[in-house]
Amino acid sequence: MRQVRSSQHRQPAGPRRVSAGLRAIILPVAAVAVIWSTFSIAEEMPSYTDASKATKKCEEDTPSRQAIRGCTDLEKSPATDAAARIRTYTMRGFAWLKDEAPQAAIADFSRVIEMDPENLAAYKGRAWGHERLYQYREALKDWTRLIELKSNDPELYRERAYTHHLDGQHERAVADFTRVLELDKENLDSRIGRALAYDALNKLPEALADFESALRNNAKYTAVYVARGELWERRGEHENAIADYKNALRLGATSRKVKGALKRLGALGGPKEKTQ
Repeated sequence: MRQVRSSQHRQPAGPRRVSAGLRAIILPVAAVAVIWSTFSIAEEMPSYTDASKATKKCEEDTPSRQAIRGCTDLEKSPATDAAARIRTYTMRGFAWLKDEAPQAAIADFSRVIEMDPENLAAYKGRAWGHERLYQYREALKDWTRLIELKSNDPELYRERAYTHHLDGQHERAVADFTRVLELDKENLDSRIGRALAYDALNKLPEALADFESALRNNAKYTAVYVARGELWERRGEHENAIADYKNALRLGATSRKVKGALKRLGALGGPKEKTQ
C-alpha cells in the first residue's frame, strides 16, 4: 500500500516518492520487495526452456546487479528462444526496478509487451516504473490495460486507485477503491485508501466512516490507526492523532514513523510539548 497525503491538508513539503506512499503504511516491507516477488507468479510468465548456467544466474534471487548480468548473458545467447527471452526481459525489468533504474526497467517491460501483448507481469512492472518517474498518466494507461485483460481482479483496481490518487484524481481514486470493495468487501487496504482519498476531497465524515468500518472488521490492524493518526495530524487535531498513534504502538506497530510522530507531537520520550 501507498500512503497518499491529502491535497487539502498537507504536511511540510518534501520529496515526493512513490515508495513513501500508501504501501509504507500498510505493509511492513518495501514496495520494491513486492515488485521483486511478482515475477515468481508462474501463470503470468513463460518458463525457461534452456537450463543453462545463464538461466540459473537469472532465476536465482540474487542481488539485483548479479541478476541483471545473468539475464543479459542469457539475452545474448543465440540458443535463447522467444519464451525464454520474454522471461529474461521480465526478470531483468524487475531487477532494474530493484536497482532504482526505472527507465531501463520500462524498456525491458516494453520489449516483453511487444512480444506478448497480454503479459500481466510486464504491464505491472512498467506501470511501477512509470510511477517511479512520476509519469502517472502513462502508469494509468498500463493499469487500465491490465483491467481490460483481467476485469475482476481487485488488486488491479486498487493499484490504479493509488495512481489516480498520486495524480491528484481523487474522485477517480474513490471510484476504483469502491470497485475493489464491491469485489472484496473485506479488503482493508482499499478501505484505508478510500478514506485517504475522501480526506483529500475534504470529505471528512466519509473518511472517518471508512476508518471505522475497517476497525470493525479488524480492531487490531495497526495500519488503520497510523493512517487515521496522520489524517488528524494534517488537520491539526493533535490529541486525536496522539491517541491513534499510541493505539498503533500498543498493538505492535514498531515503525520509526509512529515513534517519530509521537515524539514530534511531544508524546514520546518526555513531557508533552504544546501543540498548535
